[in-house]
Amino acid sequence: MKHQITVFCIVFAIALAANAGPNELAKTPPLRLLLSETQPGTMATEHYCMLVFADRSFHAEKANRKMGKDRIRKVYEGQLSEADWNALGAIIDSKEFRELRVPASPAPLVVENSHPYAISVARGKGFQNLEFLTDKSRKPYESQLKPLLQWWKSVRSVRMPESEAPPDSRCALDSSKGIFSN
Repeated sequence: MKHQITVFCIVFAIALAANAGPNELAKTPPLRLLLSETQPGTMATEHYCMLVFADRSFHAEKANRKMGKDRIRKVYEGQLSEADWNALGAIIDSKEFRELRVPASPAPLVVENSHPYAISVARGKGFQNLEFLTDKSRKPYESQLKPLLQWWKSVRSVRMPESEAPPDSRCALDSSKGIFSN
């Protein structure tokens, strides 16, 4: 009996150790905000993505893409300053931004003057998702979006520490939709 208990304890300890392996998503604090912008160009496309977490940490990516493939993708990680964190909170927690509702629409096959943005803000148990394919589609919401987009451009303009971390799948562009830019 003593031998069986010892074997059970060893098997149980091995099972616990196996489950305690590196699970990156379990270690990551909750996501507070996702921002993604694609700037199509004539020769290449620039893609910017930023994930901001509830502990003030961020994961940002900048990619230069051609023909749907990354030519260069750099990853940056760090902590937002207290001033940047407070400014972000004031923007996305404002009544005007919280009440912003953008009706979802199916993606057209051809988009003229494409300049996509995707914004997701954690709200309780869900997310406030805002997607725009063009500058024109953002126009009716400009007064609510402008402070957030200015904040993001300001944060992006500051030199961020480059990281050896791998790209985050939440920053990957969805290439399953056939959207072409004119």
